[in-house]
Amino acid sequence: MSPFPVDPARAEGPMRLVLTAYPSAASAARAARGAVRARLAACASTVAQRSVYRWHGRLETAEETLVIFKTAPKTVGALFRYLSRTHPYEVPEIAEVDVPRAEPRYLRWLADEIDPSSATPGAPVPKRPAGPRGRGARGPGSARAPRRRRSIRS
Repeated sequence: MSPFPVDPARAEGPMRLVLTAYPSAASAARAARGAVRARLAACASTVAQRSVYRWHGRLETAEETLVIFKTAPKTVGALFRYLSRTHPYEVPEIAEVDVPRAEPRYLRWLADEIDPSSATPGAPVPKRPAGPRGRGARGPGSARAPRRRRSIRS
């Protein structure tokens, strides 16, 4: 059993972000290229940052490069294993963020990049149905309890 489950029990979104920081832009770029090349992520963005943390009882400050991997739920476990195996830090921060919603065309691109065999050329982008809701439908927060009937007794 993997220490990194493929999909956390409470995650519901169609996309995941996996975050980790590297000691240099070069090591971050190698990790990003390796993950995208292996189709563990569709994209990886790097951001220069300054981190403050406690290490072996001392307060430390370091210039790092944060990598944000954009991936699908089914590849999170494999991406965690890859990052854990190749990361230069003794104790790397590797964290997953569930993305509950994303633009549908981006999600289709992401899925096609991670698993090209699932690509559906020319497939239409799903759209939310337009028009009025069903008869008697109410907007959020405007639901009412049903009226009670009173019996008439003399």
